[in-house]
Amino acid sequence: MPKNGNGVFEIDGMTFRLWVKELKRSFKVTDTDNSGRLKDYSMYRDIAGTFYNYTLTLDPDRSNRADYDSFYEIVSAPKASHHMVFPYGQGTLEFEAYVTSGDDSLKMQETDNGHINKWSGLSLNFIAMKPKRRP
Repeated sequence: MPKNGNGVFEIDGMTFRLWVKELKRSFKVTDTDNSGRLKDYSMYRDIAGTFYNYTLTLDPDRSNRADYDSFYEIVSAPKASHHMVFPYGQGTLEFEAYVTSGDDSLKMQETDNGHINKWSGLSLNFIAMKPKRRP
């Protein structure tokens, strides 16, 4: 991963100067519609695979709030998916992921020329488009 930008993740081949407040990963072993309880009530699992997902919380770099605004525009665009690179184990994981929602907070700062909108605390989920591991 390049040393410029945030040094933690990439989106669509780009990095941004952002402060990563929290990065959480999760996995989901997902069954197909063929899974379910049998007549003897034992569980039958037809596993589609394991999906790896990430939750990211960010703050802007104080010296470059424009990167925060640009990143917000990218993740809020009506786009099917993004190519992501996140830490995984001692390396990285590359995958296609989608974003359905995110939220952040505004703190307005008064200046001599009006005010500055200081958005921060952007939190969003990156959900894998397909399983990374299959049975």
